[in-house]
Amino acid sequence: MAYPHPDDAPSSRSSREWAIAAAQTIVCLVLGIALWFISTGLTLTEYQNAPPLALRTFTLGELVVGLPIALVIGPLRFLRPGRLHTVLHIVLAVVGSAGTLGLPAATLALVRIGRRRQLAPDAVVLALLCALGVALAALDHAMRSTAGTRVDALLPIVVMALAAIPLLVGHTLATRQILVASLGRQAVAAQRAREAAEREAGALRRERDAEIERVRAEERAALARDMHDSISHQLATIAMHAGALTYREDLSPAQVRSAAGTVRDAAQVANQELKEVLLALRSTEGAVPLPTAPTLDEIVDLARESGQDVTLTWDGVTPAELAARSRGTVVAMARILSEAVANAAKHSPGAPVAASLTRTGHRLVLHVRNPLPGPPEEPHDAPSTGHGLIGIQERARLRGGDATTRREQDSFEMEAWVPW
Repeated sequence: MAYPHPDDAPSSRSSREWAIAAAQTIVCLVLGIALWFISTGLTLTEYQNAPPLALRTFTLGELVVGLPIALVIGPLRFLRPGRLHTVLHIVLAVVGSAGTLGLPAATLALVRIGRRRQLAPDAVVLALLCALGVALAALDHAMRSTAGTRVDALLPIVVMALAAIPLLVGHTLATRQILVASLGRQAVAAQRAREAAEREAGALRRERDAEIERVRAEERAALARDMHDSISHQLATIAMHAGALTYREDLSPAQVRSAAGTVRDAAQVANQELKEVLLALRSTEGAVPLPTAPTLDEIVDLARESGQDVTLTWDGVTPAELAARSRGTVVAMARILSEAVANAAKHSPGAPVAASLTRTGHRLVLHVRNPLPGPPEEPHDAPSTGHGLIGIQERARLRGGDATTRREQDSFEMEAWVPW
């Protein structure tokens, strides 16, 4: 959007601008004719309808000169600002001020000169108007045959004061227009900056969302890999006992029932874990040992060997009870604990880490707390992407639970839970 400037001429193609030009001409013409009639009437009254020939000639000259000035003052607004614009309006201001009919048009010309906000044209037109005022005063004395031709010394001051008013009005209008244009440009620039910032923020959000999805996909793939090993174990158990039932004919009924029960239990576990595997894609990475209940204590021991002060407390649950649950629960808790310990070592090296595994009702809750290296407003040197915490949350949610993190005044806490 373009904003007008005092140095820009109005567009002559706009019907609105032509209406303004016509209105200026009409107003100046009507006011000028009204002033001319008033002045002429006063003169006729003063001389009882028989004024001197010089006054009658001067009055007729006002009419001849004032009419063209009033007619052209409106269309001259389309003249491009420059030297010609200034000279023509100075001429109109001086010539129009010589008579009553052209006085409104001369006033408008002074306003336009003032809109240029240039000291030289203002000084020139004021000097010419002062000289004109003195000359007209002397001429009036001569035409009226007044004794003496003394001119009042205050006349130039009065003329300058009267002429300065429209000039100051022009200065004020131009300053206001420049201010409005500047504010408009600033508003447009601010709007563009805001739109650019919104686009950049949107791109960052999309990039962040894509990164989160990638981390979650990696975590799902890791879970699928872990569960693949567990399902393979259950299927091997089913195959072994089913094969025994097929080839062993010397088994007692009790042994057959026991083998069938083992096959049934293994099939149930494999079916449950297969559902979990189907939630994620199987990775092609090499297999790693599947965590077990003792793995949680091993994670703590390895952290201590590396110099971390880590403690793990079991509350309401034992390693044996955890081992009896679904292998997916054990794997999830082990992976989450490992990531939480690594996160603490990264952001609070050397600080003690307190972990607790608690069974509360139908939930198994893992809580990890470590102190912060300094006040919350102090930045730490370790870079962080937040991928580890995203992975913790994704793994807990895939097991039907959730994970949250919070930053207290002097500590960082992570809590993850899965159904029991």
